[in-house]
Amino acid sequence: MIIPTYQRAGLVARAVDSALAGTRDGDEVIVVDDGSTDDTADVLAQYSDPVRYLRVPRGGAGRARNHGVRAARGTLVAFLDSDDEWDPDKLDLQRAVMDARPDVVFSFTDFASRHEGRADGHHQLARWHGSDLGWDALLGPAQPYSALAPLPAGRDDFPVHVGDLYPRVLSGHFVPTFTMMVRRAVAGDALWFAEDLPTYEDLECHARLARVGPAAYLDAETAYQWGHASERLTDADSFTCASARLTIVERVYGADPEFLASHADEYEREVRRQHLTRARWLLARGRSREARAELRAAGGGPLAWRFGARLPEGAVPRLRSVARRGRTPSGASS
Repeated sequence: MIIPTYQRAGLVARAVDSALAGTRDGDEVIVVDDGSTDDTADVLAQYSDPVRYLRVPRGGAGRARNHGVRAARGTLVAFLDSDDEWDPDKLDLQRAVMDARPDVVFSFTDFASRHEGRADGHHQLARWHGSDLGWDALLGPAQPYSALAPLPAGRDDFPVHVGDLYPRVLSGHFVPTFTMMVRRAVAGDALWFAEDLPTYEDLECHARLARVGPAAYLDAETAYQWGHASERLTDADSFTCASARLTIVERVYGADPEFLASHADEYEREVRRQHLTRARWLLARGRSREARAELRAAGGGPLAWRFGARLPEGAVPRLRSVARRGRTPSGASS
């Protein structure tokens, strides 16, 4: 189990304790401290085996996870964020599915959200990926977990879907990394997180893993994503997110001739979507020259946006009005 952390001395113990609650003999919990300057080291000093503490120079979440992968000794590798929490049976559930289905390269699950003083939010993955399709269509036909392995005490039966996730990751965020378990030897070099992106560093890993072979989705909540006031990578603005996603799409799918031979339209549509998202963000800030370049790269855009992009540089109030009109075409997010 790999837990990257940075400046979360007040949160990391909860994550470590939840990981330890699901360990077996021979498991290890590797906490990779990405150059924290708070009391993280002191908090983690209370733990001994099987917790291993690695302190590395500041390099971001992707590099910290990669340090953990290189240090790991187990055949299965799971990831937990230092501000989140696992259910005690989470690891056993996924281990059992991957034992029953040796063809599966990686597995992931649904999750709930939790915030002090609020009711839990359930089935959050559907809100993440935003697709109207069910998992039968997204990944493959369901079979009950009980057909693969005995259910743990207190856990109701639930569906498991196995299939090819690679085309889906092109345009959606389907895998919560803090629920992911990977078969390390089979994944090989695909088990690698981008180190040059400010956000979405895990999406590139998901795409590369999905290209290697089948994924399994356990349609059950096994983790909590905690809300808090500290900074998150997911707080990045829409331009930063679209730029990171565009890099991943071009680097993974754009360099895959076999995929492009049968999915060129989907690829081009996703590239256009990200350019339009960037154009909208730039228009709202009066950066018309850059917005024009994004619209050209997208092959055009709404008439109002094209008009706005011709306004003088810095015409912020007028451009904001233009950018806020309607929704981004082709499903692009704002």
